[in-house]
Amino acid sequence: MKNIILSKREKMALLATLFYTIIMSAGMYITKHIYNIDYGTPKMVTILIYFLPFAVGSSLIMYYLFFRGTAFKKPKMNWWLLEIAVAGVVVVFLQFYFGDYRGKGKDMALIWTIIGSTFMVGIGEEMLFFGLIFTAFREKRGLYVGILISASVFGFLHCTNMFAGAGLVSTLIQMVSAGVGGVVSAWIFYKTENLIPTMISHWFWDMVVLIDMDVPVSQVLNIGVLQSLFIAIAGILLIVISIRGVRKAV
Repeated sequence: MKNIILSKREKMALLATLFYTIIMSAGMYITKHIYNIDYGTPKMVTILIYFLPFAVGSSLIMYYLFFRGTAFKKPKMNWWLLEIAVAGVVVVFLQFYFGDYRGKGKDMALIWTIIGSTFMVGIGEEMLFFGLIFTAFREKRGLYVGILISASVFGFLHCTNMFAGAGLVSTLIQMVSAGVGGVVSAWIFYKTENLIPTMISHWFWDMVVLIDMDVPVSQVLNIGVLQSLFIAIAGILLIVISIRGVRKAV
């Protein structure tokens, strides 16, 4: 019975999730139904950037009030950190080195908006789902429950894409892929004890995915496929390990 009752930090983490979801759902809906911009197109950030400061700010405020001191310890070096650092730096370098940003019709204002908006997404989502939810549930229920719950909620958040016109199948695929990736993010945070690496990695990949739609770079696509495969394999293995860990603890 005790395990059913939510701790104060768990309640605050879920409340922050509710705030974030409502704000981003409103942004997605307005993007599609008022400005007629579909989800998955780079221009969606021109609307969402006005909602992100409120969504991200709510998570940062909740962290400051209830979780301060838990997410930014001195990072522990390990091969997980090395992998996401190398992959992130390489893909950003390739995107900006080989991309044609001087061609006719290139909208540099859009590029800068993508950079700024994805920076906020990286900070906000990593803070919310791993700085708050993972920390709160791990604290009371253990590492593996914390990993599975934070990753599941992270995946579920992507159902808001449907408010911006994303199809059911594509939304379900993104929810699953985000959940699997979330397991890896939670594990990296656990191993490093610092959110900054995953915040930066999240920012880099979201930024490159959107910019690459407007300025395609073949090398980025190739590395993206390899990185996605690595995350999928690592995520599935960690899910199996986490489920076994939960069963052993019961």
